[in-house]
Amino acid sequence: MTERRATRQLKAREKARARTAERRQREQQLEDLATTWFEADDAIADKESAAEEKIRKYTEKVRGEVEKETGKLREQMTEVAGRMLELTGVRSVAERLGVAEAAVREIKATLDGTAAASAGEASPSLGAPVTAPSSSHVVSPPSPAPAIEAPVANEGSAALPG
Repeated sequence: MTERRATRQLKAREKARARTAERRQREQQLEDLATTWFEADDAIADKESAAEEKIRKYTEKVRGEVEKETGKLREQMTEVAGRMLELTGVRSVAERLGVAEAAVREIKATLDGTAAASAGEASPSLGAPVTAPSSSHVVSPPSPAPAIEAPVANEGSAALPG
């Protein structure tokens, strides 16, 4: 009977060792797969971070180019508004351009400041550069307007200084 018991015990140990070996092998596979998962996840995070940096740099570049291009147009807008202010008041210019009177007053103050800075010189000519007001107050010019008509006699605001 001892042989049978020893044989059974031996078979049970072998069976237990086989199961333990299978579990260890499965655990090792799971650990290897989890490692691969985390490596891929880290690689994705690195690539996304690099992409965000590229996007940020490209955005800065494009914004700089646009600011340079629109700066000239803002100067042109300021010059046009200044010429309009020579002909009529702030309210009339604001209504005609469809912008707030405050924006026109800011342009006028900028032009007056530029004129005061160049004391002794003639007022800015048509070709002279004019400093544009900050972009937060400048409104893009409206779509092409119809031809300017002669002033009407009832337009009292045009005769009043701005």
